Amino acid sequence: MSYRSTVARQSESLADTLTAAQAELKGLDLTPMASGVVAVTGIGASYAAAVVVAAELQRRGRRAFAVRSGEMMEGYDIADTVLALSHRGRSVETVEALQKLPRAKSIAITNNPESPLAKAATYHLTLNNGTDATPSSTGYTATLLAAGLVVDAIQGSGGADWTGLSALTKDIQSRAAAKMPRLAELFRDRRAIDCVGAGASIGTADGASLLIREAARLPASGYETRHYLHGPMEAMDASTGVVLFGDARELALAENLNEIGCPSLLVTSDTGISDHGTLSVVHVPACDDLVLRGIVDIFTAQLLAAELSDAAGLTDVKFRYKQTDTKIVD
Repeated sequence: MSYRSTVARQSESLADTLTAAQAELKGLDLTPMASGVVAVTGIGASYAAAVVVAAELQRRGRRAFAVRSGEMMEGYDIADTVLALSHRGRSVETVEALQKLPRAKSIAITNNPESPLAKAATYHLTLNNGTDATPSSTGYTATLLAAGLVVDAIQGSGGADWTGLSALTKDIQSRAAAKMPRLAELFRDRRAIDCVGAGASIGTADGASLLIREAARLPASGYETRHYLHGPMEAMDASTGVVLFGDARELALAENLNEIGCPSLLVTSDTGISDHGTLSVVHVPACDDLVLRGIVDIFTAQLLAAELSDAAGLTDVKFRYKQTDTKIVD
């Protein structure tokens, strides 16, 4: 399937994943994972998701952190529990990370219960997102949803209305789509795009930058908001673009960028700010649960990546660089 078609069917893929994951979780006793230090790990887009999940665990009072799977391959005893994220469960680094931590309890979230990662983990939860494309859309959001359900299973409910997510997805995608003609014009021919957010939104910013790199082959980077203010934003001007996620310092930052004519996109729950100048705003509902907010926020970035891909003449073009040592093959 094409990238746009998989982005469009996320309402269905999330509903399917919710039903399947909730049923499977009823048969899993995750009590051994309810204490100790938690590492949430993944590689690529899965690491971006891991940052979001770790932030939600921290919000719930758990000692938790995100770590790239490649940083765990030495096997240091850094956590009591590991949440391992990999859409197909074949990432070499993530599998080895679990194999090198035999004492840690672990749960793998993949779309294949027979995958190498599923077999390496103590527990496994299966995604039911259907087909995905490059860049990943349904795989990324379904992974976040399943991880959010695991957090609920371990920590108790965090207040997310998971049953309403399918309808919410359609609503946010519609809001974002309405802004795409404006964004396509403002973000045309950017020489670089930065993506910025704080807390859990650092993961969303990282995921958004990866989408832009993969879909449009544009230099794009993810930054933490306060860090961004200490120098990195100095490179941005009217020839670049910035995508911001958040409801706090991100608003003033968006205004700073607008003042110098740097096209920017702000995804926020603050309804007191709207489109003006070179600033475009997509409003999303406020969410206490950071995993739910991470899902809601990424929809706009997915559509923007599709617009930039089309503008570059790269619609559904495959990756140029073929790696032979990042996936386990049968």
